Amino acid sequence: MSKRAIAATCLALLLAIPSATRAAGWAEADTSSSHTLYGVSVSGSTAYAVGASGTVRYSDDSGANWTNGDSGTSNDLYDVAAISSTKAVAVGEGGTVLRTTDGGDSWSTIDPDYLTSNHADYDLRAVAMASSTVGYAAGQYGVILKTTDGGASWDEIVSPEADTNNSLNSVAVSGTSKLWVAGENGVIHASTDGGSDWTEETSGTGEDLVTIVFTDSTHGYASGDNRKFLKTTNGGSAWTAVTVSELSSGDTINDISFLSSSVGILSSDNGELLETDDSGSSWSTMSVSGSPVLIDLSYASSSARYGVGESGDIYRYDSTAPTKPTNFDVDGYNGAVTDTTPDFSWTASTDSESGVDYYEFKMDSGSYAKVSDGTSKTYSTVLSNGSHTASLYAVDLGGNPSSVATLTFTIDADSSSSNAPDVSSVTPSTALKDYTVTFSSRVSDNKSVSSCDLYVDGSRSKSMTLKTDLAYATEKFTATGTHELYARCEDADGNKTSGTTTTVTVSSTSSSVTPGNIIKIGCEGNVYVNDPCTAVYYYGYDGLRHAFPNEAAFKSWFTDFGDLVTLSSSAMANITLGRNVTFRPGTSLIKFSTNTVYAVSYGGILRPISTEAIAIALFGSSWASQITVVSDVFFANYRIGSTIDSSSDYSSSSSKSGSATIDVTF
Repeated sequence: MSKRAIAATCLALLLAIPSATRAAGWAEADTSSSHTLYGVSVSGSTAYAVGASGTVRYSDDSGANWTNGDSGTSNDLYDVAAISSTKAVAVGEGGTVLRTTDGGDSWSTIDPDYLTSNHADYDLRAVAMASSTVGYAAGQYGVILKTTDGGASWDEIVSPEADTNNSLNSVAVSGTSKLWVAGENGVIHASTDGGSDWTEETSGTGEDLVTIVFTDSTHGYASGDNRKFLKTTNGGSAWTAVTVSELSSGDTINDISFLSSSVGILSSDNGELLETDDSGSSWSTMSVSGSPVLIDLSYASSSARYGVGESGDIYRYDSTAPTKPTNFDVDGYNGAVTDTTPDFSWTASTDSESGVDYYEFKMDSGSYAKVSDGTSKTYSTVLSNGSHTASLYAVDLGGNPSSVATLTFTIDADSSSSNAPDVSSVTPSTALKDYTVTFSSRVSDNKSVSSCDLYVDGSRSKSMTLKTDLAYATEKFTATGTHELYARCEDADGNKTSGTTTTVTVSSTSSSVTPGNIIKIGCEGNVYVNDPCTAVYYYGYDGLRHAFPNEAAFKSWFTDFGDLVTLSSSAMANITLGRNVTFRPGTSLIKFSTNTVYAVSYGGILRPISTEAIAIALFGSSWASQITVVSDVFFANYRIGSTIDSSSDYSSSSSKSGSATIDVTF
């Protein structure tokens, strides 16, 4: 039976094949054509596929994406042989021979020089290239063609089946002059002189042979109807039949392809895909996504395996696992885990080859259960109070699993949301490439926050330092782009919660200034006191310029203008304006139009002083003289923290020493 005959029965069989058990590796690569594909061949990262009604398809990225080419014919094409990333030849119905020199986009028709005109309409069923110039094609009623110029021209050569009606279904080569052909009624012939003379080999079967392949001059394999599989270790002088017990009696082996003398794959007309690592003595089942009937295979390398078949199916071996799910969290952000059937969410995994098929989710020591391709799950089994661990991983269409993301959390069904830590989003939202930036989050709890971690792009980066109402940590990014950051904190009762995610944009450093500089525009001539050129800014590690609202705020950080850099108006305009600079923590007390007096704490947070006695204990009897009155206009520059209720709640020296740069206050 030929591949053309095989295709006629594939559709009916396809509908009856049950879904196979998934195993890692094979995944559908393309679904944009409905025409049956009969042949596939690969050269490096370029793959070619041909099929019914003149269909030609090609990929230049190792099968990730496929494009339709223009064959210029409506004849069925039964086989293709890649010569290089730009050249290939294809053969098919009615003696069709095609050649491409542009990677499969366009194909030209080649008119072979047949010895007899009666052969001109014979179907060509197989083609193989022995080198960049020498190749052979075989087909109906034993016709054999040869090219010596890379497929630009073809001549008919003497066929060992010239006096029979046996058609040849396959051709294999080893070097430019040694070749084998196989076909109907179990015929196998070999030539050692490029097809001038032939020797008939004893196959031991009368079954039609569909495919013959050789991995070197001695190791070869042939296969065909009624699960017939043959192998030789002496170049074909003797062939041994091997029963492929994984196939049913009557099954046809559509194709075989071997990477080496021991490692190979086969497909059947019943939708089976098998592999061997012992030269075909035993086989194991490889399952694929869906239930394709693959007509032709190509095993080019351990990671480059392709199969094509019915309904335009193109499958390839997916050798890359998807990325691990990120931002795996429970009950959303800032929520206490009080629900005994909590909701989980995560950011989708990505897969560079075949795409994510589904997720597997597990609670504690239970079994994994499949989640669809969504990014959320409600756990329906009631959880008990206490600590639990959820696990999650992604599976791609090839069956490859990602790394496992885990999340440990505590259920407290008797608590309310007020008992969970309150964690703000991380600031700042900008950073400069190759500079260390301090990221902070406001935190609070009805008892106390015991620890916080900084998460970057869904993975824990480091522990954060806790200072009263503030958690902070440094991070340095070595490339421009965006990153997702959030803080995750735990309180004294073990409740964990996350702040909302901040998208941090990392940009290049300004060519004019360095982070930490004081900057202003140059003034020309006589200017008014409020002229924009008199404004002084701090250029932060977040890549923004921050204005000093008044002289007192400036002097809390600097004693002079030693780091002043003067910029042009255009250079200043290219630096985005950020939030205003606040007073340095630990340097002074401030108040606005109300009577409340504040001490400035870590992160530029204002902390109300509850009584005069505490103010005296902290700042001495002259504490009132240390107060700076700030316009209400600048109240929004600050964040309000917890009240100082005792002298042990605050330290001026520690607040000042812990705020060495303005950046820690943003």
